[in-house]
Amino acid sequence: MSDMTNISFDSLYCLFKGEPGTRKSTAALSFPRPQYWFSWDKKMVALALPMLKWGINPKDIQYDDYSDWNAPLAKLRQLQLNCPFRTLILDSITSMADATNRQTMKIKGDTGDKGGKVAGIPVNSIEDYKAEESAIGELIALTKDIQSFHKVNIVIIAHVIQKEMKSPDGKTHFARLIVTAAKGSSQKLPALSGEVYHFNINQQMDVSKEGQYALLTTHTGDDFARTSLDLPSEIVFGSDPLYDKWIKPAAERMTKLLSQQSQPKPSTTKSTMSV
Repeated sequence: MSDMTNISFDSLYCLFKGEPGTRKSTAALSFPRPQYWFSWDKKMVALALPMLKWGINPKDIQYDDYSDWNAPLAKLRQLQLNCPFRTLILDSITSMADATNRQTMKIKGDTGDKGGKVAGIPVNSIEDYKAEESAIGELIALTKDIQSFHKVNIVIIAHVIQKEMKSPDGKTHFARLIVTAAKGSSQKLPALSGEVYHFNINQQMDVSKEGQYALLTTHTGDDFARTSLDLPSEIVFGSDPLYDKWIKPAAERMTKLLSQQSQPKPSTTKSTMSV
């Protein structure tokens, strides 16, 4: 049995979501190093400029490009036993889902399974999406285990798409949802992540000025976000390292406050004995 004195902010389980180009990967780069990247998006070159600007040793950023699910699954199982990294980044869950679906089509073709086709082009069937959902579930379970046992940060990056939603009273609004083929799996991610940040562009009141890169840490109604740290509801980070400037200080404050709260309180009972 545990109590809340065991709570630690030394390692975080994070979901970074947002539209392409909102610097989700750049923000992940600011996390503690050494880092290992599961690169399904295959765009590590985009991190070269912020890496140089922040003085990060390139040897501290290790990665593999992946095109399926089997190879990263083997890597995750290896990291369960031995994880020499301080942060693992999965970039992105959207491309990971696509890679899983391509794997199912390829294996079906190699084994002679006709599968489905449209105009001669192989397409995924409903059964394939079950494989994707299973893979995402296994990814979450393994990363949770690695974070818990090895005390490393986990950052999952996800792309979103704007979609019209209808409320029970018939009113419609637009919300940005995580993009994967198996919708149920992607919607589990925010619920299972301790830190959920929605990345966007903070528009300036002066239209002559460019917007700034920013993120939300609280729910807006359309864009889900949350934090367990003492962070502002919106962080305009621009070109600054997110972890060093905002997350690390907030984690240290929380750790200090929890430590103070757990200390025994001095007794205030006055003695009733007469001298």
